[in-house]
Amino acid sequence: MTWKTVFKDILIYILKILVVILLIAAAFIIGTMIGYSVIGGAGEPMDVFNPEIWQNILDYIF
Repeated sequence: MTWKTVFKDILIYILKILVVILLIAAAFIIGTMIGYSVIGGAGEPMDVFNPEIWQNILDYIF
């Protein structure tokens, strides 16, 4: 193994990890939008990013 192949393998591994993290983040964002607007019937999907909504959720939990 040369240093070029090791570098290439490490780079591919890091890119795979980044892709998985981005897919998880996208699934979380899409899931919250669907859960808030479609399942919850609370309004517009973008309203889920309103800080007042999250404060209300945290107040309800704690």
